[in-house]
Amino acid sequence: MIRKQEIGQFMDDFASDKPAPGGGSAAALSGTLAAVATCMVGSLTVGKEDYADVQGEMEELIEITNGLKDDYLDLVNQDIEVFNSYMDALKMPKKTSEEKEKRTKALKKASKKATEVPFTMAKKSIEVLEQALIAAEKGNTHAVSDAGVGAIEAWAALEAAELNVNINLAAIKDEDYVADKRAEMKELKEKAQELKAEVLEITNQKIG
Repeated sequence: MIRKQEIGQFMDDFASDKPAPGGGSAAALSGTLAAVATCMVGSLTVGKEDYADVQGEMEELIEITNGLKDDYLDLVNQDIEVFNSYMDALKMPKKTSEEKEKRTKALKKASKKATEVPFTMAKKSIEVLEQALIAAEKGNTHAVSDAGVGAIEAWAALEAAELNVNINLAAIKDEDYVADKRAEMKELKEKAQELKAEVLEITNQKIG
């Protein structure tokens, strides 16, 4: 479990010849960093007299981004699990027609699961970006760069997740499913790009 593993050990596993953790886990870790960087802005705003009028919003931001952090950490584990499930399906016997059919069904199911996990990461990135925008607009000005970092990490998480979605979609023969996911991902990416640009514009203006 990622929560109980030392970061150094996780990175060593990532750098090794082990098949997992991999790119999907990297996407989720970027999302985790996005959430905590944004949360930091809220934490450095709450209790400050100059920001008394946004205390409620910052407290809500902290709660939301802490939840997103936990979601992303869970997604690291889910990504490893679905990859292992796919590999298990790939190793299924395929000598008889019955075995081939069973293996094909298992691969289809595993491929869709492996697609849904990074797709969820991409959707979570939008949620982080929405909070990063609030942090940039209303949070402690001295921490505004962290809102920008949150936006950049959320964008990285989305782009990394998109690559993992696409590589799994390439193995899926369900044309309607593939078309729907590609269309949804395009919308997510366009929205994320707009949010990231807005956050960075505000961040850079305040930095001066």
